[in-house]
Amino acid sequence: MKRYLFCSAAILCCIAAIIAASCSPSLPKGAPTPARYFSAKLLDTRFHVADHMLASIEMQISGEPFAQLLGRNLTGFDRFSLVTDQYTDPSTGAISNDPLGYVTAIESYEYSKQPMNNLSFESGAGLALEYGPVLNPTGASGDAGFALLRDRVQQFAVESYAVRTFVISPPPQNNPLNVYGWPGLWPAYLEFRSFASDIAPSGGATRGCTFVGGYQAAAMGAQTVGDYECGYNSLNLPVRDAQVEKVLDPAALGFAAWKQGLWVINYWQSLHDFAGNGITVVADGDLPQVGQPGNTVVGRYPDPNDPTGRATLPGSPGVYLGDITLEGFQGLLMLDELDNKMAALLGLLLTSDGAKLGGFASTKDAIAYDYASPVRWWPSAITVDEDGATPPLIGQSWKYFPQPRYPSMQVTTPASGLRGLSALLGAASELFALTDFNNAAVGGLPSSRATFDGDPLPADNQLPDGEETPHDRALAVIKIAAIDLDRLHFDAQHNVLVDSAQPNARGTRVTTVDAAYAIVALRTALRAIASTLTLYSNDTPDTRGLETALDAAPLTGAPAPMPARMLALLRAQADFLAARLVNADGSVVNYVDLASGPDPSPTALESEAAAIRGLLDAYLATSDEKYRDAAIRVYADLDKRFWMSGVRAFRTTAGVDNPLDYTPLALGTLSGALRQYWKLVARRPGSERAAAELLERFKRTYKLVVNGWDDANGDDHLDFPKECTGAGLQMGERALTGELSRTADGPDRDHDCVREISAVKLPAALAGKLELSRP
Repeated sequence: MKRYLFCSAAILCCIAAIIAASCSPSLPKGAPTPARYFSAKLLDTRFHVADHMLASIEMQISGEPFAQLLGRNLTGFDRFSLVTDQYTDPSTGAISNDPLGYVTAIESYEYSKQPMNNLSFESGAGLALEYGPVLNPTGASGDAGFALLRDRVQQFAVESYAVRTFVISPPPQNNPLNVYGWPGLWPAYLEFRSFASDIAPSGGATRGCTFVGGYQAAAMGAQTVGDYECGYNSLNLPVRDAQVEKVLDPAALGFAAWKQGLWVINYWQSLHDFAGNGITVVADGDLPQVGQPGNTVVGRYPDPNDPTGRATLPGSPGVYLGDITLEGFQGLLMLDELDNKMAALLGLLLTSDGAKLGGFASTKDAIAYDYASPVRWWPSAITVDEDGATPPLIGQSWKYFPQPRYPSMQVTTPASGLRGLSALLGAASELFALTDFNNAAVGGLPSSRATFDGDPLPADNQLPDGEETPHDRALAVIKIAAIDLDRLHFDAQHNVLVDSAQPNARGTRVTTVDAAYAIVALRTALRAIASTLTLYSNDTPDTRGLETALDAAPLTGAPAPMPARMLALLRAQADFLAARLVNADGSVVNYVDLASGPDPSPTALESEAAAIRGLLDAYLATSDEKYRDAAIRVYADLDKRFWMSGVRAFRTTAGVDNPLDYTPLALGTLSGALRQYWKLVARRPGSERAAAELLERFKRTYKLVVNGWDDANGDDHLDFPKECTGAGLQMGERALTGELSRTADGPDRDHDCVREISAVKLPAALAGKLELSRP
């Protein structure tokens, strides 16, 4: 058996004896090892947006950046190999079996991306961008509304140069299969709370669809992939009205937007030129021409032969938005969805009485909201109706999308929810970072400055003065969310943010998951307004006392300047988490009711994992070691009460060995906890054994729970199909994880236990619940 332990050279170095002693899994003793310990089935295939997108955020951060931190060179993975988990060392050419590397570099990363695309462009499980308040302020319908969206889609295709390979420009005339230039495109800007995920993807790869000019998948070349990769007609929900829950929930809206923002920042790490070079340097005077048709801008890209990364080479004439054509096009669509969402949050989805919806008349009014203003908040559930457009025939494209009846929206859960506010805070922070030219690592890059310069998205003077721009809309949402956390949710007697609140009716429950992610969101927002939020490098203690974007914003009646107050709320939440939700022995309760005490029921895995995640972010935000020490106690309890060494799996409920019920929330919180614990605790010198053990558990959890591969004998080689459990939380796969939709390949081309989407009639997304059971 080959064992792998990749250690940061700057932190630790592992000798062979430690590797051999610490990296091998703890196999059961005595009786012969069975082919599998578990069988599995899906109990719920519904797409639960808030939980899924929270998991997707954690999975993205546990993807490529984690693989690189573990020492993998991303170019060494062949996601299209007929043998799964293969890694080729770029320096030696040696091929090895590397499940941990493949889990992080490919599976966790791509499994996080595909459901985001499903929400943003494919399924139709939300309100159409055609009726977004920025794109369509007058609510034009019919051909007028269609023209607005068609022209915007075409503009984005031109400015990303996706017209070269993916988007037909101009769109075909009188072609019901493709009315916007990309078949089946359904841009959604307000996602519904949940939906039945059943779809009917067209099987086969017969139309010559490839990723050339698209995803940077070197091994792919011009190889044909599934037809649905180049057209979404068969990925739209086939009976949409019967499948969707037409409820708008701030948690779903926020976590979906947080995920989109995180991914756009990833796409916007560079521009690209006509030859496909990743352009990172453009002269300031040339930025207005970037993305313009026929532009001759020459940028510069990193010299691949310079190990320092400082040397650059001149590119080819013609520079366009996004790191590559396809991701540039998708990123621009997501940015427009985000901007329209922020406008709707400010102008349509607020309430001041828990009954009637409305909002601010302008972004200037919204950014002026402070402690002296009449309270406004986002209710936890809003039911919306649509004027139903006639669905297209099966296999054809929607042209006239259902139009929301905004005036008839109904508040169905009036209270403000802590999870929803946290999600919106994180989402607006990611978008703000993209627009903040003072943020050298995100908004200050040539890619962002060329995007937010008036074309294709509005320019801003970089002041908090309420211009009708993505910059000020995102900043207004940050400010309102932070103030409402304080005004509505903060219980001064107990010094904590409660789960649910509205004026004069504050709740008494403090849930561990929500408390932890409030800490994560507050830290994200503090870094955003201080112009220090970056894509992934968030694992060193934060610098405090910096100037922030909210310093000059009105704040009448505040107990302290906005950044100081946000940090105080974060500390209060972390103190309550460490003292009241975590017991002295490290065990965690699911919630505390301030009136009646702690929850007596067994601890859920997501509570234990979220506590670790939140405490470690509190440590990074404050540099206070007591929070890291508390996380160490919780991790010891996670090991003691949740890890089952005999079958190498985490319980999902303390004390319950069988069955294990995994959800996206359990997977996402565990992924975040294990990753952050490895970074901030386990990889410190002297902890080599613990670090290796943690990585082994991380790999095992992903393969067992997500893929449905039960490697009972621990040899890291999949014996197909004997070691497949029958189901994994990941419902289906597409090209970027090895499935090409070819009839000759069968339903599981790469034999990794996850079947291709046209075989399972479900998307490449996480199921609502997976049951793992033992004989």
